[in-house]
Amino acid sequence: MTGGFVRYPPGRGNVWIPLTDARSAAAGLSLLTFSKPLPLAAQRLLHTATRLVGPWVLPGRRERWEAGSWAPVLERVQKTVGSFDGHAVYLRPQVSREGAAFLLLRSGRPVAFLKIRAAAAGLERESEVLRLLERGRGSGFRVPELLGHGEEEGLTWLAMSPMEPVPCRPARNVPVAELAGRVTGLLASLRRPDGVAAHWTPMHGDLTPWNLRLTTGPVPWLIDWEDAGYGPPGADEVYYLATRAAVFGGPVAPTGHAEAARYWHAVVTARRADDHALAGRLLAALDRLGD
Repeated sequence: MTGGFVRYPPGRGNVWIPLTDARSAAAGLSLLTFSKPLPLAAQRLLHTATRLVGPWVLPGRRERWEAGSWAPVLERVQKTVGSFDGHAVYLRPQVSREGAAFLLLRSGRPVAFLKIRAAAAGLERESEVLRLLERGRGSGFRVPELLGHGEEEGLTWLAMSPMEPVPCRPARNVPVAELAGRVTGLLASLRRPDGVAAHWTPMHGDLTPWNLRLTTGPVPWLIDWEDAGYGPPGADEVYYLATRAAVFGGPVAPTGHAEAARYWHAVVTARRADDHALAGRLLAALDRLGD
């Protein structure tokens, strides 16, 4: 597949927005995952202008997209989710977490959200989790519906139902301890790997404000379950509070979950190359949460 695209956000350019028509371009803009008020306001303004006027209002250099090694996966997925005639692209910006995602479009309307990874483990885990969560609808958060999962040409893929194609904002003020407890309960039958400490419990594994998103209603989406697994008690709560403090600032009070804070301290240290500044703020917040 080829076509005209513009890359956002400026400087990073990891989201490829299709320019075929207004609806497709607006759907592509929904892939931007801003957290702070000013970028969110700019995203909403661009989204509205694009829907009303057309994709030509989007500033930036026009580029061509070549699917390359992802083309066989896209062809295979079309047999699973049905035909699509366009897509927007999200490339993971983290050095340690490479991969791509596609918002698949039919006449500008999203039909599926597709993840592609070279390593199979994360998507296999997310596929298992989405199946477990099918029985937990109405648990205070929304999750995508699993549409398909497989391998093609050495790549692993997972297709799921898309969120509404509108700019979404992070859900900042949530009863996170309660929400994390519901996640633990819903994942009670998740496979426990060998060697995991007996007192560790199921967790989302990446519970952050940018993975807990509000779109068109009051119930947030909880997305990105690739890191689901087992962790120390309070792991999801501690990580959410630390990431919220690292992005938005504000006071951080000890939680009593010292083991969880140490656990995340090790994880963040290992990923520090992804975003050195954010990692530094995260580590400082974890130190306070673990006191």
